[in-house]
Amino acid sequence: MKKLVYSLLSGLAMLGLAGPAAQAQQMPAQRQCATMEVLAAQLAADPNYAARLQAIDQQATVYAKQKAANPAQRTSSSIIVTIPVVVHVLYNTDAQKISDAQVQSQIDVLNADFHRLNGDLNKVPAAFTSLIGDAGVQFVLAKRDPNGNATTGIVYKSTTATSFDSSDKMKYNSSGGDNAWPAASYLNLWCCNLGGGLLGYAQFPGGAAATDGVVILYSAFGSGGSAVAPYNLGRTATHEVGHWLNLRHIWGDARCGNDQVSDTPTQQTSNYGCPTFPHITCSNGTTGDMFMNYMDYTDDGCMQMFSSGQGDRMDALFATGGSRVSLLSSQGGAAPGTSPTPTPTPTPTTPTYCASQGNAASQYIDYVKLGNISRTSGSDGGYYNGTALSTSVAAGSGQTISFSAGFANKAATVYFDVYADWNQNGSFGDAGEAIVVAAGSSSKTTRSATFTVPPTATLGTTRLRVVMSTSSATSSCGTYAGETEDYTLTVTGSAVARLGAPADHYTVYPNPATDVLTIVRPAAADASQPLRVHVYDLRGAEVANLPLTNDQLRVSTLGQGVYLLTVSDGTTTSHQRFVKQ
Repeated sequence: MKKLVYSLLSGLAMLGLAGPAAQAQQMPAQRQCATMEVLAAQLAADPNYAARLQAIDQQATVYAKQKAANPAQRTSSSIIVTIPVVVHVLYNTDAQKISDAQVQSQIDVLNADFHRLNGDLNKVPAAFTSLIGDAGVQFVLAKRDPNGNATTGIVYKSTTATSFDSSDKMKYNSSGGDNAWPAASYLNLWCCNLGGGLLGYAQFPGGAAATDGVVILYSAFGSGGSAVAPYNLGRTATHEVGHWLNLRHIWGDARCGNDQVSDTPTQQTSNYGCPTFPHITCSNGTTGDMFMNYMDYTDDGCMQMFSSGQGDRMDALFATGGSRVSLLSSQGGAAPGTSPTPTPTPTPTTPTYCASQGNAASQYIDYVKLGNISRTSGSDGGYYNGTALSTSVAAGSGQTISFSAGFANKAATVYFDVYADWNQNGSFGDAGEAIVVAAGSSSKTTRSATFTVPPTATLGTTRLRVVMSTSSATSSCGTYAGETEDYTLTVTGSAVARLGAPADHYTVYPNPATDVLTIVRPAAADASQPLRVHVYDLRGAEVANLPLTNDQLRVSTLGQGVYLLTVSDGTTTSHQRFVKQ
């Protein structure tokens, strides 16, 4: 969906909590989670976390693109991973010591919601039913602890702390909490009393193992029983575990923002309570907001679905190279002396490319150089498969490729054409994918050409094809007099913060930034129009007096943290987030 950036923000509304007993619990009038606030603090504390998140998001984007190439949907009975769960119940009063049955009710809700088996699925408006997704994720209370001993998967611990906040103190023995079990093998859920009107929060993938997991207010934990309306159906944990599995808020934590999922509509901001369908914002069509999505802020009774795209994004964590792939081999869900049923690693379909074959040995490619790809050779019989050789190119970056021809006998006029499959669809015929068209030459001299990686290029690995032919009419496929060499490119997002948005949206780089943030105008924009730029901090306060010169915003005076950038040229307005390091 829309605009891709790695740094995130969210304000935390402070609302009162009163009463120790569940039946007297005064619940917040509106749902609030502190996940984005916690993430902002972690990004500021760990300069390398942004890069880890970016890599995780790139892998998720590649996985989703590859999955889209195979339209087959997962059947309702297919499970890709069973995640062992340990629930740390921290209590200061009897009411906070929820029962085993209440804990199990939460596991049951998670299994229904993440596997599209929830009983209220029929409440999803018809306009969105085709988009209902199944993450194929299953949860089970741990049966084996980290020492190999039998366990119920529930740890009860009395604490002197009357309440906790989002500073992670509930995750350490030393501060009245309970230490996490190994994050590589378990999902840690902490159930405790939270102050400030907070229902819960989660840690995104890539963070510290000691704090990895999800925190839930005790009176919003599980379904029925001691849980208090309107958060008594277990959807707070569904929402927060969604974050733990790399889902963003559906409104992208910005006005008409981006949740990095292609099939969720753009929406203006969070929804509360139970909106009436359709609720139209951000010109999102007749169907409006997907407010019944678990990643919005509506009441439990008005949340019913993940989208297919969200399911793919979660599944990517368990694919090859996924951040939580270790959970596939966890022994925590099996009782001592037994082994869990293995779950297969999801493997998306990879693109298949057309054949390109030269049939003359008299002329051949004898040199190709692009980044880390550097190869000198003689004749390869018309084709060389060099896909084991690769180099990285950043989206939006300028690149130089060098090449030369060799001749077995007399020199002849040859033409070089270079192609890159930027959208990873198995074809070189899309706009902008013929990146070099070199004039004919009979010289053996090394020639060079420059090209720009499109800011909208799909992140991940793709094919680079170099074609040398005696005919200027040769295409990327077929048989001809000459030679073809194929290589691998890895497209990264480090040069430009791609938005995954329509062509009329602005992009920025680098992100994170330390000194200058460059604003890239869309191709259709009028370069003569002055830009109006506003920067807001985490509190929503505008930061003034940031110099803007030649579309470069000087941010060196900003403190470390997460900011929202609004860019307008009088016709188009873009909202983006960036990290100041």
